[in-house]
Amino acid sequence: MLPATMEREKLTQEKLTTFCELLRSNYRQIKHLIGTERTNVDKTLTKAVRYDLLDGSGISTRSAIYTSEQIEQILIECLNEINDRLVATGRLVSTLVEDHQKLLQAYRNLEEASRKLDWSRTESELISGTSRQKSLEYHLREGYRIVHQLNGLVIRIKFTFNAVEVREAASIERFRDCLKISEDLDQYLQDFLTYTVFMGK
Repeated sequence: MLPATMEREKLTQEKLTTFCELLRSNYRQIKHLIGTERTNVDKTLTKAVRYDLLDGSGISTRSAIYTSEQIEQILIECLNEINDRLVATGRLVSTLVEDHQKLLQAYRNLEEASRKLDWSRTESELISGTSRQKSLEYHLREGYRIVHQLNGLVIRIKFTFNAVEVREAASIERFRDCLKISEDLDQYLQDFLTYTVFMGK
């Protein structure tokens, strides 16, 4: 085998490994957002609903329970807690978006490197696959499908969060409701990543 051919296959394997590592990291971030962080968003929503109830001018019973000074203090505390929680959630969303962009670039790098290979070399372990690693064609095809679906999910999370208003419980609820991944995509990701466990080892 020519040295140039070996070098191109080695480079492509490195790009493939990088892509799979970033995909695994991206998946962990999404699972955290729709799991642990969704619970935190639920708490934020509870505070926001309380704020709406106390701040609602149509609710006459509130004056019978709290003084105006107490109401004002509670509203301030609610807003501060809502804001603090949303800032923390916002950091997670920003990190997810940034890392997802790295994942997209990693897939583009993999595609570019793959185009330079000699695909007629069926004896190549990278191209044809082994008992420890599926074929390059599989990773390109299924990787594209996964990245495309994840991209839609990340964009939805990003724009729904950007539309959140601190004083509007409904906007927080919309964000909370978008923190989910379809069972099919979740299973698909688990299956794909299972095949990459031994990659590069």
